[in-house]
Amino acid sequence: MLISKLLKLIIIIIFITTTLSSKELKKVTLQLSWFDQFQFAGYYVAKEKGYYEELGLDVEIKPFQFGIDIPKLVNDSKIDFAIGRETLILEKEENPNIVALYAMFQATPLVLLSTKESQINEISDFKNKKIMTTIDDASEVSLKAMLISNKINLTDLDFIKHSHNIDDLLNKKTDIISAYISKSPYLLLEKNIEYNIFDPKEYGFDLYSGFLFTNKNLINKNNQLVNSFKKASLKGWEYAYSNIEDTADLILNNYNSQNLTKEELVFEGKELRKLSYYKNSTLGSLKKEKVQRVHDLYNLLGLINTPINIDDFIQENYEKENSIIDLSNSNKEYIEENPIVKMCIVPDIRPYSFNDEDKIKGFVIDYFTLIQDMTGLKFSIVKTNSLSQSLEYLKDKKCDILSTATKTKERESFANFTKNYTDIPFVLITNAKASFVDDISVLKNKTISLVKSYASSNEIKKLYPDINFVMVESLDEGLKKVEDDLHYGHIDLLYASWYKIHSNNLTKLRVSARLDYTLPISIAVRKDYYELHDILNIAVNKIKASKVEQLLQRWITINSKEQTDYSFIWKIVLIVLIVFLAILYRQKILREVNKNLKSKVEEKNRELILINEQLEERIKYEVNKNLKKDRILSQQSKMISMGQMIENIAHQWRQPLSLITTSASGIKIKHELNMLDDEYLKESLRNIINTSNYLSDTIDDFRYFFEPEKKENEFLINDCILKCIDLVRGSFSSRDIKVKIQTDENIKIKSFERELIQVFINILNNSKDAFTKDMELKVILIEIYKKDKKAIIEIKDNANGIDEKILEKIYEPYFTTKHKSQGTGIGLYMCQEIITKHLGGSIETTNTEFTYENKICKGALTTITLDAI
Repeated sequence: MLISKLLKLIIIIIFITTTLSSKELKKVTLQLSWFDQFQFAGYYVAKEKGYYEELGLDVEIKPFQFGIDIPKLVNDSKIDFAIGRETLILEKEENPNIVALYAMFQATPLVLLSTKESQINEISDFKNKKIMTTIDDASEVSLKAMLISNKINLTDLDFIKHSHNIDDLLNKKTDIISAYISKSPYLLLEKNIEYNIFDPKEYGFDLYSGFLFTNKNLINKNNQLVNSFKKASLKGWEYAYSNIEDTADLILNNYNSQNLTKEELVFEGKELRKLSYYKNSTLGSLKKEKVQRVHDLYNLLGLINTPINIDDFIQENYEKENSIIDLSNSNKEYIEENPIVKMCIVPDIRPYSFNDEDKIKGFVIDYFTLIQDMTGLKFSIVKTNSLSQSLEYLKDKKCDILSTATKTKERESFANFTKNYTDIPFVLITNAKASFVDDISVLKNKTISLVKSYASSNEIKKLYPDINFVMVESLDEGLKKVEDDLHYGHIDLLYASWYKIHSNNLTKLRVSARLDYTLPISIAVRKDYYELHDILNIAVNKIKASKVEQLLQRWITINSKEQTDYSFIWKIVLIVLIVFLAILYRQKILREVNKNLKSKVEEKNRELILINEQLEERIKYEVNKNLKKDRILSQQSKMISMGQMIENIAHQWRQPLSLITTSASGIKIKHELNMLDDEYLKESLRNIINTSNYLSDTIDDFRYFFEPEKKENEFLINDCILKCIDLVRGSFSSRDIKVKIQTDENIKIKSFERELIQVFINILNNSKDAFTKDMELKVILIEIYKKDKKAIIEIKDNANGIDEKILEKIYEPYFTTKHKSQGTGIGLYMCQEIITKHLGGSIETTNTEFTYENKICKGALTTITLDAI
């Protein structure tokens, strides 16, 4: 009897424990993009093996149904997670909230199939044939790109609706069918049917597929949940690919709605594993560069109406751009239980926080709106009349936080402080007649006021002990005392002081000095609200300094626009009016004194007008002439650069083209001699494809050089030099010219990289042209070093230098030492224009002597100086 009761008690305890545990699990939904098969094995494994449950998730896997708009369901937060096809990037245009977490397949499993019997052995045989596809397949960029790249006009193809029955290919209801490489080939092999596969990745279109995606609102609200789901799913896939047969059994027992065989599932698993690790060792890799390439292909095919922000599509990039934070479970529970935070704000300190039409505005409001979006907290503003009152409210727990506060020992008795999120500079305001000072410590015994409630006041008094400081209640009082000459000056916050002076038209006052001292600003949190302090500190740490500066500059700009001083404009207008009246009066006197002068004056005026018109025409003509000259120079420079690039392309293509020709000739000869075997054919074609890809990459390298650059970027000079050398390597190698780089450190600058590459190419090409054929040693040395915060690039050669008589003229336009068929004289002129006017640096060329490999060399030395970071 006792044992029976104990057993019942144990069962009840287990039941209660299980129930409590299950309540802790977060319910989420996953929508499949097709019917059950190995394509979703990782998610089945993660659920059945308890990987989701280990991370606190209760996952409902929703089966596929025809007619549902999966991206829209995720976009509208009706589904938490879903599997997306290759076309997901297109769906982003109509569903802006979707964000991709990873791509399981590094190349799409979607291919086109034909039977050997059909005699459709090449893509060129597709013309006027029937292709069976789904709507999605017909728009998938990989298939379209494969067809178009092989010069197939899509209008020459007859697209028919997919029956999802491979027998339609065998019964000749269609000539070609779209299918998954992991599924349909197995069915054809089972039927002993020989077939052809047209795989986009074999034609260079290895595009992502099998996306796991979610909604950006879920990332913002609960990024930890999103990352937990992602982590458990990837763990499931790792198990599935490592244990394909066991996973096939799991699918047969629990998810076999299509009545697949184990052999079919194992075949699918092995094929999908190849695609998941295609050219990659990391499961689920999703790279921005590759997604951008997919986007560009869609755009090229006319499928995108407006450009898509790739950073907004990829989770990792989205998190960086939007300062997404991971909160602990206890943090989330606190927010759920205490979503409203009472916030005291210091009034009337523009641009930080101020009352405008009974509404609090300013930088602080924007900053806390950002924290609100990151954490889910709601901030309710408690209005106060002063900083002192705000501190009293926080001390008396009438508010939970104070938005702008400085940490002091006294305040630490009733508040905890987050990390500083901004620093406010201080300035000295004096009478407009006072002189500017670099250091206020020279103002000994001067009476200067400080605001009593500022924590900074005591610190400033310690920094400048020889100044006679007095306390005032507010900025307004301090400025009034200075204006009435009762105090020499007042020290206060920079932007708040600037706003007061301009908004109240205090023309007698001005800013006379900026202090070295800045006021560190934090969020003060009630002493007993430890969890809230933790949450706010996480948010403050996550927000970038650049973002803070951006928010602050917005309000500084607004205040500047609001407070334009029109008094000066009215003074100018008044002066102009007085001058105008004086002229009129003078004219009246002149008419009364001598009316005969009128005709002469008018005649002189007509002459003057004629001269002015002629002068204006001459000026216009000269300006247009100079503009035309500059355009011609720029165009000539571009054409010369393009010609040099084509020469370099020719050098770099010569060997690969030779390899392609050799492979093709080998195939032809072996075919004619009936010696051509499949292995040799495949190897030759592989060499041709790889070599063609290399040629394509070469084109990309040279295309990058000619793309316009809209803004400055940070880059390493060493990397820039290497890119330049890659562009000219072919022509230099053919002339046996060595290029050596000497650098002790990686020096970074912020500038226009492509324009600097153009300068380097011009200088290197000038050295190349200066070498004569009979020279045994041809070397160009490039040395990069840093000196006094300047980046110095020295480029010297051993081509015997430049005649001293013409050395000063080499940067003049149209001056050249080459034959007119070889040079235009604008290369170095454009180099000087780019360096001095675009990049803010300097360039000069001298003759030099140096030793290289124990030989004394003489040549030209070009020195470029730029600002280093």
